[in-house]
Amino acid sequence: MIDWLLRIASGVGGYLGVFVISVLGNLIPFIPIPYLVAVYLYAALIPGCNPILLGLVSGVGAGFGKLLIYFTSRGVSHIVLSEDTRKRYSRLSSMLGMWGAIAVFLFAATPSPDDVIIVLLGLMGYNPLKFFIGVTAGKVVISILTAYTGMAVAEITGGEFWIELTASIVLFIVVMVVISLIDWEGVLVTLGERGVKGLVDEVKSKGLAAVFFSRKTNKKTRS
Repeated sequence: MIDWLLRIASGVGGYLGVFVISVLGNLIPFIPIPYLVAVYLYAALIPGCNPILLGLVSGVGAGFGKLLIYFTSRGVSHIVLSEDTRKRYSRLSSMLGMWGAIAVFLFAATPSPDDVIIVLLGLMGYNPLKFFIGVTAGKVVISILTAYTGMAVAEITGGEFWIELTASIVLFIVVMVVISLIDWEGVLVTLGERGVKGLVDEVKSKGLAAVFFSRKTNKKTRS
């Protein structure tokens, strides 16, 4: 899969190639296509690469890919949802406001399974512009971070491919472990009910670990 993406990027060429693979890597829901690996390798191996421009190009491409999933979900809502469910989802969509965009941003900016919330927002008929801004901003953030990581690892390892690969795998595992420990559901619920100020106040009163890792903390307490 990675070889296929890299061949497409090489065939199209330059940043446009990265844009194309970012669109393709985000077209199919619930099937992870590792387009960020291509972004990482491009940043690590291409001299003179601009990581910010690379991240912007990749993020916008990924946003367009996810937009197709959103519109597909929105289009089939009349088939898979009952009339009552559609009305309820429509009311929820109106209530969400910018929180829907913030939620999709948080999922898109991390290696979290963002297709779940994208499909849900599509079924709800959430505002497409707010959705696109949120998902694209998230994809830009994670793409820029990936590009800078590729450049940094390449510089630290002196361009030794196998050392780069090993360091990247270790770094990826560490990041994934940290992300998996965060209680994303609890954080989003707090944001939806009390806003950013409420989340900050809760962190001040309970501590960062109790808020962001509350699910794990509760399990330990119960045991």
